[in-house]
Amino acid sequence: MRKLLSLVVVAALGSSLVACGSEKDDFGAGGIKVTSDFGQKPTVTHREGEPEKQLVTEVLKEGDGPEVKKGELLTANYLGQIWRDGKVFDNSYDRGAPSSFPIGVGGVISGWDEGLVGKKIGSRVLMSIPADKGYKEQGNEQAGIKGDDTLIFVVDLVGAAANNTPLEANPVTPSTPTKITVSGALDAEPKVTVAPGTKPPAKPGKPVVFALGKGKPIDKGSQLIGRYVVYDYTGKKQASTWDPQPATQQAPAQPAAPTDQLQVGPGPNGQTGALDGLAGVTVGSRVLVELPASKDQAGKPVNAFAVIDILNAFPAPKQTGQ
Repeated sequence: MRKLLSLVVVAALGSSLVACGSEKDDFGAGGIKVTSDFGQKPTVTHREGEPEKQLVTEVLKEGDGPEVKKGELLTANYLGQIWRDGKVFDNSYDRGAPSSFPIGVGGVISGWDEGLVGKKIGSRVLMSIPADKGYKEQGNEQAGIKGDDTLIFVVDLVGAAANNTPLEANPVTPSTPTKITVSGALDAEPKVTVAPGTKPPAKPGKPVVFALGKGKPIDKGSQLIGRYVVYDYTGKKQASTWDPQPATQQAPAQPAAPTDQLQVGPGPNGQTGALDGLAGVTVGSRVLVELPASKDQAGKPVNAFAVIDILNAFPAPKQTGQ
């Protein structure tokens, strides 16, 4: 009996030791393991065998910011890896800056739309995305993705903005006298009036601040998240991020949303740009920026200005080869 009990105890201990050892190597949701913290480039490994056939999401670290909403411009750091061969096909960490995407509206693969809407800003999210919610049958040859590849993404949610995101700002008397009136709520398209007879400047001057933001000053070499409306000096609206974008051959129709295509110079080759004067202006501001003269498709000269709401600022991505 004693010998039998000893065997039972040894067997129990043995199974416990095996269990402890296997726990150390356990993988998380979808059989995937992620190392490093929010904001740091992750290392991703997965169990052997085939991946899950359905979309798998896991919040590895929950943030304390607002939930991501459908139609917002989501700003995130991310790493994408192929299950089949472990190849990292894209990541923003090496570029030194997050990227921005319209979310929940078909502007990215459906796995992102389904997996990230509703998550909180400040979260790190793991996703295992099957081919039918990724690049589908066509894959992505340039990235080495086949038509049946499951993709693993680790995504750090940095920020999100919409056209109704209120500016953290106080209205102020224009910093420079101007014949252009800018008014209206700070969570909507500004109302712009150009006094009759207003002439465009010989060359663009400094930005005119109409609402002073409460955020950090913008650094040179920044990528801005913002929304804008462009007018010519007759008072005719030329463009606006508050207007929906029609479908093109490259992308489906998109609802009105902010943009990340606003850069404060110098550019990658040291070139200057129309928004360089925004360096030092605080995030959250509403500003008028005079634009250099250009020509329309018919070759006629166009003089215009933009009223820009600065929602956020990040370092501009490093250029390839840097």
